[in-house]
Amino acid sequence: MSNSTKIILVRHGQSIGNLTRTFLGHTDLDLSEMGYLQAKATAEHLKNEKIDIIYSSDLKRAYNTALFHGKMRDLDVICSENLREAFAGEWEGKNVDELIEIWGREMFSDQWKARFGLFTFPAGESIKAAGIRFYNEILTISRKNQGKTILIAAHAAVIRAFWAIISGVAWETVADTIPFATNASYSVLTFDGEKFTPLEYSNDEHLLEVGITKVNLI
Repeated sequence: MSNSTKIILVRHGQSIGNLTRTFLGHTDLDLSEMGYLQAKATAEHLKNEKIDIIYSSDLKRAYNTALFHGKMRDLDVICSENLREAFAGEWEGKNVDELIEIWGREMFSDQWKARFGLFTFPAGESIKAAGIRFYNEILTISRKNQGKTILIAAHAAVIRAFWAIISGVAWETVADTIPFATNASYSVLTFDGEKFTPLEYSNDEHLLEVGITKVNLI
């Protein structure tokens, strides 16, 4: 068995939160109708990929994305709270218009969007802390499943922060360097037992027929 571990990191399909431009964080809303179509399309696209084990955030939008891959291969989906999205604190369940009304456009645009890697949600988690949490969980999963191909379904902000860590991108420059992965896109990396090597980020070309949602908040 090869010592190289392959990880396929799938962002969940469009969620009800994405559809309504609402920050969910740990708020547990499902995929939208479009999100289910996207998740199914990604599973179909990856159907010939030999996947040995599937992990997911325990939140519905990620879990139900992972289920398409699991049912196709008769594999259970293993859930982990540590794969959850960044906890949005006081921003949980609020849409963009509400955020701007309460906290101002400057905080939303100049801090959340323009300084993503340095941002901390009011009474919530920092992007850096969420990225490190997510990184540590993927590291644990990868070490436990050395030599296998692992599919992990998760969320945009933690995927973006994780990709910055493994790519050596400074937190100060994440906003200008790495975009959010699109809904139901997949990213590929390998693990050699010591470090991760990023190979491909946010592949979404297969989604053209069912529609791609490029949401700028999460």
